[in-house]
Amino acid sequence: MNEKGVRNPSREKPKAGSPEPGGIPVLPGSYKVRLTFGGQKDSAVINVKSDPRYPNLNAVTEARYKMLKDVEKMNALASTAMDRLRESKEIAEEYDSKMKDLKRDDLKEAKDKTKLIKDSIGSIMDYIVGKEDKRQGIVRQPDPTPISFIGTAEFYISSSKDPITSTDQRVFDQAQDQITKVMERVNKFFAKSWPEYKAVMEKVTISPFKSYEPLKKE
Repeated sequence: MNEKGVRNPSREKPKAGSPEPGGIPVLPGSYKVRLTFGGQKDSAVINVKSDPRYPNLNAVTEARYKMLKDVEKMNALASTAMDRLRESKEIAEEYDSKMKDLKRDDLKEAKDKTKLIKDSIGSIMDYIVGKEDKRQGIVRQPDPTPISFIGTAEFYISSSKDPITSTDQRVFDQAQDQITKVMERVNKFFAKSWPEYKAVMEKVTISPFKSYEPLKKE
């Protein structure tokens, strides 16, 4: 049995109705399961127990559970960062689309600023999750990303029933360092670059109305 999980960071907007992501295994204990199908409902209590073959497993499981919950929080922070960047990029792309067909000299600064802000957002996204790869199939990022550090920490910590090792602690610390860098970079962007772009674009007037010459016979 797993807990409810968090979404992985993504460039793409989550689709409505997407399956709920699974989380980390639950701790030993009693859990009430509710089932609903059509107009029918039922429930039952399930007892989750530790593997009796491993001594002191409860203490080890709780320690690893706590560490995995912290890793999960790192993943949630990275996901929130990507959501904010994606939403901001969508705003810039909407401005870009509206300005493309307008032959106005007064929009040059706004167009230049929009290109720069889109490039900046793309650069931060690349830093967090890696550059976009159009190849099909299973491909690997050439360089590690903050997300790959988080994934490595989750893999090591969840793959053992032994007490936490120095390796577990090391990969966890590396993941923490990476998410701190992500937060610093994203917060800096939204504290400086984004407000500056917003100030420029709020002065831009893009009316949906067109001017039409009177109709004339040829």
